[in-house]
Amino acid sequence: MKKVFLCAAALALIAAGYFAPQASAIEKLNGTVYIAGHGGHLAIVDLATMRPPTDIEKDRIVITEAGSEMEGVIAGMNFEKVKKAGGTHGSALIGDKLYVGLLDGKVVEYDLATGKKSKPIQVGEKFCDAVIGPDGNIYFEDMADGNVYVFDPKGLKTVDKMPVGKAVCGIAWTRNDKKAYVSDMPLGVVYVIDWKTKKTIKTIKDPDMTFIHQIRMAPDQRHLWVAAANEFDPGLKPGTHHPYIVVIDTKTDTVSDHIQLPDDMRLHDVKFSPSGKTALITARTYKNDSVLALMDVKTHKIEKKVSVCYSCHSKYGIEVRIDNNSPLLCGMAIKWGK
Repeated sequence: MKKVFLCAAALALIAAGYFAPQASAIEKLNGTVYIAGHGGHLAIVDLATMRPPTDIEKDRIVITEAGSEMEGVIAGMNFEKVKKAGGTHGSALIGDKLYVGLLDGKVVEYDLATGKKSKPIQVGEKFCDAVIGPDGNIYFEDMADGNVYVFDPKGLKTVDKMPVGKAVCGIAWTRNDKKAYVSDMPLGVVYVIDWKTKKTIKTIKDPDMTFIHQIRMAPDQRHLWVAAANEFDPGLKPGTHHPYIVVIDTKTDTVSDHIQLPDDMRLHDVKFSPSGKTALITARTYKNDSVLALMDVKTHKIEKKVSVCYSCHSKYGIEVRIDNNSPLLCGMAIKWGK
């Protein structure tokens, strides 16, 4: 038997764990994600197991008929209209109730405990994200008329609207509510808004923001993460840019970082775990699937990715006939466990 002798330095490295198998950096999460899609339903993913949804009854919530993001009117441009009803796109969770924004500008309240849903409430024209604001109201961003609609979840009614851009998709606030940020999808810009006066004080541009979606304030409250999927170049020309998370420093209101993603991860929404260590990303492959991915916030490494559409569609032989036959996911709401 051949003997191997190790020097003291090597033994010290072993003791320190340098040669031990490295565990995944991703934290263990406990909660449920509800992911909106153009098919008119929300896919359900248990974060503890990250099991792909496969049960058409248990792993989804049907809200409305299917509808495409790129149909109807967007930023004054007319696209083919597939259906009168719009698919789901973004939702906000308050307690056990989801407030789901639709692609036809309606809002549906869905009770997770009872499974009951309200009749669609007409609010705007074509919604993207739904975000709970500092005043407890829900802010719906409209891709058709560029308004941000303020919706009272208690009274189930619109209480205000703000004209901001052409086709707005997301909103986020600084910790002291001094400023808000709103993304404009086809223009690829982020507006900085003085929240006291509701006036736009700056427009942030970047060469790698050509077609953007939803935005999220990072846990440090100093950095805004922008979902720059870049499916199109300016003027809705064929996209030539990679997908990025573009990071904006909220102190200087300038771009401070670019996190490049694989080309089959055209991200739409980003949210953070309660600890701030993990970023949850919904992304479209533009093939036969959309995915939920977990990213280590510190290293920017994608640690886990799970199929959210094909896993169920393939089992039941479902064929997607909108959006160039690509199942497209959008925003997500998360109910965190204890």
